[in-house]
Amino acid sequence: MDTKIRIENVDYYLRDANLNATPVSDCGIYPKELNGYTEYLEHSIRKLPLCKLNIKLPILKSKELKMESLIDYINQKGWVGGVVPDFVTTKDLLKSVASLETHLIHVCRVGGVFFVLKVDKEDPVKSSHKVIFNHFMTKKSGNDVVMNDGSAYKGVFNATILNGEKKMFNILYSGEVDAVKRTPNGNLRHYEMDVTYGGPENDFFWIENSCRLFWKSFFGGSPTLIIGSRTGETAYKKSRFLTYPKHSVYEVSKYRIVLSSCSNLISKPSFKCFFQIKQIIRDEMPSEVSFPDRRPLWTVSDGKKNLHNFLQLVKTNVKKSGDCYVFSRVPGSLKWNFKRDDVAIAEFRDLIRKNIPSI
Repeated sequence: MDTKIRIENVDYYLRDANLNATPVSDCGIYPKELNGYTEYLEHSIRKLPLCKLNIKLPILKSKELKMESLIDYINQKGWVGGVVPDFVTTKDLLKSVASLETHLIHVCRVGGVFFVLKVDKEDPVKSSHKVIFNHFMTKKSGNDVVMNDGSAYKGVFNATILNGEKKMFNILYSGEVDAVKRTPNGNLRHYEMDVTYGGPENDFFWIENSCRLFWKSFFGGSPTLIIGSRTGETAYKKSRFLTYPKHSVYEVSKYRIVLSSCSNLISKPSFKCFFQIKQIIRDEMPSEVSFPDRRPLWTVSDGKKNLHNFLQLVKTNVKKSGDCYVFSRVPGSLKWNFKRDDVAIAEFRDLIRKNIPSI
């Protein structure tokens, strides 16, 4: 199957602490821009300022669990371009299905539209590290404090999945945009950011995180990832004269993906290259993550197949408006199990019907 995925960024909105959306197209605010710390990506000999990750964040008063902000956006703006999509979902869901990260999904059909929701629980420690690191890379001054009030800058995207040139599925989704940077012609370039133990110089990063981050950056329209390398439970002694405390970022590196329609895979260069900026052109890339002594861990074609098969399974089995299904998967298995459950998903279905009465 010649599956292609085309992504279009159509708008932005600010999700506030009450999970309401304020679209940029209605005088809202664009995502935050990267600050001057990006100079440390350009082989600066100066020491990166310390970013402590073990600070205590304010407790979230509200958390988005049912696509509330995207549903509010649709309520305000209607369907993008007047076109009713086949699916409405999130960047997180698409990334998680393509990388086989998610194990539990709720699906509700309202009218002819499938609303698809990832319900796996997130790791609160990893989430807080990312919030702090994103703030570190976008804050405008040293006095800016981390705001963990539930607000977020999100992009609105259209994804078209094709088999050859035949359109199979049209997907409307939203996802957080970590940071942006203005290009010389005034466009916004998206940046995906994350912080991991040891960073990209560590084999563990490529084995455990590369697939997830690849699809996350792809569906976020981000050709570039910025990865913070953090210490762990103990201090990290980099040299005789330099020791970093536990739970702190000690290095940043930038890893760039240049893709068109996501038809090939990013390859893993030598681990020694990851403290440099590495640009990889799609046509020069191998079609799979390559290791000299073993089979590939994952491929883009597998990810596209995972997503296509799941969407087709949903479309085939969730047949009537009002139908609610739970899809689940045993870790390590490619097979999705599903069952009807109107009770578990009733609140999600009612939220959609209340806020998008046109369907």
